[in-house]
Amino acid sequence: MTKPIISARNITKKFGQTEALRGVSLDVETGEVLAIMGPSGSGKSTLLHSLAAIISVDSGEIDFEGQRINKFNDDKRSKLRRTSFGFVFQFGQLVPELTVHDNVALPLLLNGVDRKTAYKRAEKWIATVGLKGKEDSLPGELSGGQAQRVAIARAMVIEPKILFADEPTGSLDSLNSEKVMELFIKTAKDNGTTVIMVTHEPTIAAYADREIIVRDGQIAGGNQYES
Repeated sequence: MTKPIISARNITKKFGQTEALRGVSLDVETGEVLAIMGPSGSGKSTLLHSLAAIISVDSGEIDFEGQRINKFNDDKRSKLRRTSFGFVFQFGQLVPELTVHDNVALPLLLNGVDRKTAYKRAEKWIATVGLKGKEDSLPGELSGGQAQRVAIARAMVIEPKILFADEPTGSLDSLNSEKVMELFIKTAKDNGTTVIMVTHEPTIAAYADREIIVRDGQIAGGNQYES
């Protein structure tokens, strides 16, 4: 087996008296699509947010490409999320006042890419997700499925090493869910991007290469690939 792109060892996380993660260990391979499943409150989103350096773990180790990212300070964690990680959330979280073009270009502009290059790359990704001609639309003028396509383009525009998705189709009907997932997985695979997604829908998890089940803050089933 190749060296995992990201791995966690015995990570724990408490919120008050609630143990959200209780000694979770996990390896994720480069280019893999991993689905994290489990009941509400099981700790699956906490695991995703910990791996993505959105929240800090209380103990344990998280390594990304040989770097111990749970030891990073806030600035290094922020830079990591801007340059190496992409994010797609349940409700897209697009900036409502910005056009589709502006929303997709935004991560590049925040990373210091010049405006002309940023907007050209944004155009490419808007076309890739099938929304050419919608560049000047506002998020409020889009359907739910279209908005999630914009969110995918925005996540992929930085060409991330890992794409994190938290219930990426949770706000969509079944038909749009399938269309978005097919695009989501194809886009990631075409670019060699690793995907780690949280879902409670077995039909969505079926798009993944591998599934794990989180229950009561621990991995309770599935293939852990843990070394």
